[in-house]
Amino acid sequence: MPGRAADAEPTAAATRSLSIGLACALGAAVFFSAKAIFIKLIYAHGVDATTTFALRMMVALPFFIAMGWWCGTAGLRSISRRDWWGMAACGLLGFYLSSYLDFIGLSYIPASLERLILFLYPTFVVLLSWGLFRTRLSAAQALSLLLSYSGVLLCVWDNLRIEGDPSSLALGVAFTLTSAFTYACYVVASARIVPRVGSMRFTSYASSVACGFSIAHFFATHDAGSLVVPDVVYAYAFGMGTVSTVLPILLVAEALRRLGANQVALISTSGPIATLAMAALILGERISVLQMMGATLVIAGVMLVSLRRQTPARQ
Repeated sequence: MPGRAADAEPTAAATRSLSIGLACALGAAVFFSAKAIFIKLIYAHGVDATTTFALRMMVALPFFIAMGWWCGTAGLRSISRRDWWGMAACGLLGFYLSSYLDFIGLSYIPASLERLILFLYPTFVVLLSWGLFRTRLSAAQALSLLLSYSGVLLCVWDNLRIEGDPSSLALGVAFTLTSAFTYACYVVASARIVPRVGSMRFTSYASSVACGFSIAHFFATHDAGSLVVPDVVYAYAFGMGTVSTVLPILLVAEALRRLGANQVALISTSGPIATLAMAALILGERISVLQMMGATLVIAGVMLVSLRRQTPARQ
């Protein structure tokens, strides 16, 4: 029957598109989550946070430049001077400062706890919008804040109970919380620019600025000899800069095109669970009942706010 064949073809194409979108969204969540694992593996070889951060950006920069060049040849409208300055500022805030604080935080706390704290950034977006723009705080958002921060407190208490080093834990939590907060500031600031220039073009240009600044930071505080590290560190840095930085950005863009923001946000909640699993299997970090309870509260709380808005994925 010609009619049935014609109907079956779009259905098969839609199913295939959905499957590809789901795979892209899940892959992006897992690959983003592997960043903390790569960082911890590099730290195990005595490499400091600034050098590790610079290695990541050195690997990622050529890819971001290539993405920017491709966007520049795609026939998109020109960018105003104000938006150029805005992208540069957002790059320094979100992709440089926030990421660098995260790298420092990871030198003090386990990868599993770091990921859960970073996952709070959509709740900070809600608080910033409420505080700066006087948007109404709904009952669902208030509940999400209660769940999320209760979950983090539970995980912090569990780590303190086991590790018993309050000073290191406090430093790590403070740096990582500040990283999540500055990334939320970046999300709020970038929301007005992205619709005018496009998400991929914005990401490539802002990230390139951040890469340049992080490399300059490294050479201002370290000598070139600090880049001489064991070969395995270069392998980890390459994986961190490609598999956990550039590739997830491309996968998220494709997933958003095929699925939409709400479904991608839902699938991204698998990120902290992926980090917990990889941290246990690769780094030997423990997983306790309290930690799983805390992770569940954080994920539930973030889902309440992230499914109502489209927020850029963490790099």
